[in-house]
Amino acid sequence: MFKKTLENLRAYDPGPSVDEIKDMYGLKRMIKLDSNENVYGASPNVRNAIIDDALLPELYPDCQNSDLRRELSRRLGIREDRFLFGAGLDEIIVLISRAFLEPGTSMVMAWPTFYEYYCHAQIEGAATKKIPCDQNGKHDWKAMLEAIDETTKVVWICNPNNPTGTYLTKTELDQFVQAVPENVLIVIDEAYIDFVTAKDFPNGLNYLESKENVLVLRTFSKSYGLASFRIGYAIGSLPVIEEIGKVRPPFNNPRLSQVAALAGLKDDTFKEACVLKNREVLSMTTAFLDKKGISYFDTQANFIYIKVAEPKQVALYCKQKGFLINPFQDGVRVTIGTMEDMKLFLQILEQAILETSAEPSK
Repeated sequence: MFKKTLENLRAYDPGPSVDEIKDMYGLKRMIKLDSNENVYGASPNVRNAIIDDALLPELYPDCQNSDLRRELSRRLGIREDRFLFGAGLDEIIVLISRAFLEPGTSMVMAWPTFYEYYCHAQIEGAATKKIPCDQNGKHDWKAMLEAIDETTKVVWICNPNNPTGTYLTKTELDQFVQAVPENVLIVIDEAYIDFVTAKDFPNGLNYLESKENVLVLRTFSKSYGLASFRIGYAIGSLPVIEEIGKVRPPFNNPRLSQVAALAGLKDDTFKEACVLKNREVLSMTTAFLDKKGISYFDTQANFIYIKVAEPKQVALYCKQKGFLINPFQDGVRVTIGTMEDMKLFLQILEQAILETSAEPSK
């Protein structure tokens, strides 16, 4: 009765709500550092724009995201017809998978990286080639190249990578893009690009003029603080955008999402202030970790991957003390919070590492 490709997948489990966790452990406050959200919220202009907007709830939203499309086109110097919008990058990943992947095809990705790439390849019945990140948490782009064969339709590059925060340099990505066959779609996911400060970081948009098989993803969920509005976009060649557009639902971005995104986009001052504060707190965080001898990956995002021996136990300890973080196989991913919250969190993290390392593994 159900698709066979769903047999080995599980539905997304968000776990207990923040209020439920607070009740569970008798906490008055719970700090979310598990989802890479903008801890400073959204521009005040967003609230004003929503209040001022005539909702017209009986009408469908603008299917083309015309105002937002026009403003992005102006800012990025990209033709308006090269954009495709989705309900966050999650939906765009779904659409790419639906348009390009099917049984008998394959895709290549790093591991660990954003889980949704894998999930939707499985749903479409495509084979997945997971290429382990190197010891520094970076994409092993040479091994990824070697994994591409005649069945490969899509290769994913998350830059900076989620969950490690690491990145491919311009030189590395240049070599990768040039070597990938033209019949393979290269998806460069730049969800965290606004937090980047590295001088050798590549801008994916620079490949679009010469490479029809490059698709760049960006979002309003991170630096703009609009995760709840679910709006992201892809930029690529006209043939690729048109192909993905065939499987896009026609009214997938509500009117208020479009209004919020446009207002946030126009407030450069707020976004830049968020990025600056993120780097200041990150600097304090890495200084603490260095002093305590705690390993981590250098990050260009609004989160940091900290290496710990017992990730699940460390995450549980932190949760019981009022901080939600995300455990992985050999470490925990922590959103960079406010200065006040991170100073407290780091003390709790140090204690969590000490206590869990003293206990036998479970």
